[in-house]
Amino acid sequence: MPGPSRTRQRSLLLGLAACLIPEAAEAHTGLTGIGSFWAGVAHLLTSLDQLAFLLGLAIWTSFYDRRFDARVIAAAFGAAFIGVFLGVRLGGAVKSDMPAVLAALMLAVGLAGAARLRAGAAPLLGVAAAGGLVVGAAGAEATPGLSVALFALGGSIAGASVLSYGLLLARRLDLEWGRIARRAGASWIAAIGLMVLAWSFAPHTRAG
Repeated sequence: MPGPSRTRQRSLLLGLAACLIPEAAEAHTGLTGIGSFWAGVAHLLTSLDQLAFLLGLAIWTSFYDRRFDARVIAAAFGAAFIGVFLGVRLGGAVKSDMPAVLAALMLAVGLAGAARLRAGAAPLLGVAAAGGLVVGAAGAEATPGLSVALFALGGSIAGASVLSYGLLLARRLDLEWGRIARRAGASWIAAIGLMVLAWSFAPHTRAG
């Protein structure tokens, strides 16, 4: 029988996962009055699933050599910028799939970080680029009435900043207990990603 601590952890995970479940009301329409660039920044900073992916990516990258940091940040930045234009071009064709794809990416980086996986540069940079594309495309729904280029620039800079600060913090936790803390944080991100992924398919299951 799970103890009170385990029960509280499960409740917290469920609460966090519930916060990440996308709702139609989360269109960030209130951000349109602050300008295209800052709307891009604010959109990313108010998207918990995107933040969770970036933090998970930072934790995973922190188990690699420091020379990979700049490459991962650059890959995520460039891909996020391009992803906005891709999302605008594809429109509603990708909108419904974004939550599940982001959840799957959270699960992937969380498991990789928890396992301290070091599979070489290609998988790390590939996930960073793929995640950046998805993060950018997920923000495309908030661009109507705004400059797409400025919105994309703001969002990609915000994403690169979150990733940079996440890496700085993770690399400061370089003692044994710090490595344990990073792996624990990554496992939480993986658990939340798994719950969000399962939740995103739940309506289809009930409909069937």
